[in-house]
Amino acid sequence: MNSPKKNISDIPSELNHKDTTHRKRLIRVDEHHKGDIATMNYAWLEPGKQLDTHLHSDGEEFYYFLEGFGTILVGDAWIPVTPGDFVTIPVGAHHSIKNTAQKNLVFLTIRTVASPS
Repeated sequence: MNSPKKNISDIPSELNHKDTTHRKRLIRVDEHHKGDIATMNYAWLEPGKQLDTHLHSDGEEFYYFLEGFGTILVGDAWIPVTPGDFVTIPVGAHHSIKNTAQKNLVFLTIRTVASPS
């Protein structure tokens, strides 16, 4: 897998549906992600708060940051995040999030579970 982080401003836009809809693909078919969507959440951390470090052995998790500033742990690396960043957490990777700003860190999460074989 490439870097677990993308920023919306670095992703090229596309026109589809007879040139009526603009989009930026956060997840592409050729990235070969595994699993079915288990949950999708709108979430936030208050200033100074941190999500407990944990992992998911049954699927990936995706984070899209909407507001605020912080850092996200992926494996053993802390990565700074700002609005527009999209981060992929691989299956089994330890992860956490810290809010390093004075306002809420707001994000969406999508978690998958392995598809039945």
